[in-house]
Amino acid sequence: MDDGLSKAVQKVFIQLYNKGYIYRGQRMINWCPAAKSALSDEEVIYKDVPGKFYYFRYPVENSDEYVVVATTRPETMFGDTAVAVNPEDPRYKDKIGQMLILPLVGKEIPLIGDEHADPEFGTGVVKITPAHDPNDYEVGLRHDLPIINVMTDDGRMNENVPEKYVGMTTEECRKACVADLEEQGYLVRVEPMKHNVGTCYRCGTVVEPRISKQWFVRMKPLADPAIDIVRSGKVQFVPSRYDKTYFH
Repeated sequence: MDDGLSKAVQKVFIQLYNKGYIYRGQRMINWCPAAKSALSDEEVIYKDVPGKFYYFRYPVENSDEYVVVATTRPETMFGDTAVAVNPEDPRYKDKIGQMLILPLVGKEIPLIGDEHADPEFGTGVVKITPAHDPNDYEVGLRHDLPIINVMTDDGRMNENVPEKYVGMTTEECRKACVADLEEQGYLVRVEPMKHNVGTCYRCGTVVEPRISKQWFVRMKPLADPAIDIVRSGKVQFVPSRYDKTYFH
């Protein structure tokens, strides 16, 4: 960038940091695997694309019973650290607290009760992958679940998945693990569907939600005085209807 612009950015960054408005932490972000860069919510373009719902079984430990999960992204199952049902759902509330066996891995994970699980959607049972879904991340925080990242910066499967899938792209892993789920008797059915997928505004790559250490700005202490100065009339928009856009 231009030297003057760079110095201005640096100066403001330091000022905001010293005031406590800037902080760094591990948070759920939008990640472009092609650019290997974080994206703001405004930089994610959502598109309706054809996809599939995959239904497969999670066995209940030491039992012949199981629950059926529906997901559009079976390749993230290796990062599952729980399965959730709505605590008011009569079909499952007696199962809350039981341990399930994660297919293809054999690891025990808990069946938890959380309002995030919608009894009217799918089977009412949702896999919880805190490292790769914003809603699951919030569920993980509420239940103190482990966060297991299963993807590299460039969108390939990492060392936290079974060895045969390491290095695969998400699409390759999806096909491979669905084939293995079917072979091992876990796959129930596959349904076509359309869903809203986030893509990078620059290159069109599908965005991966992931946990990353990033810099953030506390916006409320900056936004409040900017709002007050317009409401007080010190700054006016012409025409005035743009007040609403500005406040938003």
